[in-house]
Amino acid sequence: MGQSPSSMRNKNGRHRSFRSFVRRSKLNKSSLSHTFSLPPSEEYPELMNINAATEEQLMTLPGVNRQLAREIVRHRQMIGRFKRVDDLALVSGIGADKLELLRPEICTHTRKQLSRASSCAHSLDSIRLPSESRLCSINSSSVFQLQCVPGLNQEIAANIVDYRNRKGPFKSLDDLIKVRGMDIVRLSTVKQHLSLELRKSESVQHLTNGHVNGWNDDNMLQQNGISPKTPHRKSLSMPTKLTLPNGFATAPVNDILDLLSAYSHRPVVEEVFTYERDGVRCCRLASWNLHQLSIDKISNPGVREVICRTILENKLSLIAIQDMLNEAALKVICDELNSPVLRRVKEWKNNGHKWEYRVSGTKNSQQLGFVYDSSLKGVTVEDIELDQVCLLTEASDIRRLLSELTALRSDRYTAEPQAFLLCGRPLIAVNVMCRDRFSAADCDRLATVAVLAESTKLNVVFMGEFRNKENVLQLKSYQSILDEDLPTTVDANALGQSFILCPGNIETSGFNGHSGAVKTGLCHLAIPRGWSWGGPASPFCPIWAELKVPD
Repeated sequence: MGQSPSSMRNKNGRHRSFRSFVRRSKLNKSSLSHTFSLPPSEEYPELMNINAATEEQLMTLPGVNRQLAREIVRHRQMIGRFKRVDDLALVSGIGADKLELLRPEICTHTRKQLSRASSCAHSLDSIRLPSESRLCSINSSSVFQLQCVPGLNQEIAANIVDYRNRKGPFKSLDDLIKVRGMDIVRLSTVKQHLSLELRKSESVQHLTNGHVNGWNDDNMLQQNGISPKTPHRKSLSMPTKLTLPNGFATAPVNDILDLLSAYSHRPVVEEVFTYERDGVRCCRLASWNLHQLSIDKISNPGVREVICRTILENKLSLIAIQDMLNEAALKVICDELNSPVLRRVKEWKNNGHKWEYRVSGTKNSQQLGFVYDSSLKGVTVEDIELDQVCLLTEASDIRRLLSELTALRSDRYTAEPQAFLLCGRPLIAVNVMCRDRFSAADCDRLATVAVLAESTKLNVVFMGEFRNKENVLQLKSYQSILDEDLPTTVDANALGQSFILCPGNIETSGFNGHSGAVKTGLCHLAIPRGWSWGGPASPFCPIWAELKVPD
């Protein structure tokens, strides 16, 4: 009574498994030829591989409860693998007697792994294959590679990459003790498998080329005469299983993506912006250079998560996008915001799910577009044609202003004006992408626009990439909403500076003086950073300013 159905007591009072009884009875019979073998079955049970068994599988062994099974898995993760059955005696809770009880049931080789149905999926520790003999570099290896090192699990591998991205390359293997989750015992075990050498990893190259995230190379498509198309909604989700060339068999990709997302920093939103300042309604206008935004790039779930969460967390109502290679990429962003697939985007509560995009002007190599929320509480945003602005205002110079705005274009910059209605009030947002220093003629034309904007008392704002502070200082008729010395790049090596400019005087404009640059939450462990991981969605950060929308 009360005994496990898979075991019984012998005359000495010790537990013996029915499987060992059947196995030993079979050994008394003459063995079959090596050319003939029986498949594993209940009649011919196999040994359990303690290097691959899950907690649930280990609990089917005689005398092993959940706590002991958990200790076995924890010890296995710490040492990498059991080299022999006797190593099990080092696990807390297993003594000499229990080891002898388990010995007939277990092995350490995959050839005799017992196949059992389990309601629990294999952990990454369970699907690890024999690692390669070469050392793994802690300064260049990805999370996937570090997981292959005996003694490292997926959480510690992610912590190592995160620490490296924040602090820089490791100077000594002993510095790993500073990584969250690493202890002296584990460090002494893994050091023999690690090195500091920087090398280009085969598996990182394999992943960077897009075989993991399922994105394609636009250049390769164009070389074969195929134009990139908007991916189907389902194609943007990660494949269910993934075969990696770095020591793992088929792995659950969604679990890996959730793990990478969990270890990718998201900032704590300190200020609760409620679309109101001092009793006056307002909304946030923003500008973001997304640096060669293409279907290839936006198909990376890490890039989509960073872009969408940044927009939602900072409650950006209207975003001017620069350096967009494919218009369809904006549609993908809106699709993710409206019908989220990614877990971190789904869990954001304050999302109206009515995002739209607009691309205006002629086709060029550095397209400009807008993404805006048409479902704001108390503030409605809708795009209109420039000609419709004439019907909403009685200013005499309005047609001349619109004519000057549509003519803003040269070899040194591209400017695309777009009209919006904020609660029925017209706003003209001019999206700018500078490629070179403004000429004297460019400054004169922009000065004319500023004079006309002031005379019509129409809300006109210039947002975008102006290359540097010197370019903006040439525009004497404009004032920068943000500090002109504020860096707007994530990567120190990136060349460029974003601005939001107001024609005329800021104090007489519709801006309320609140503005900023988003500097946190722009990186993700699923985004490549050279030959490593944890890169930014763009080398440039978004900037924003609040515009009053009075009743």
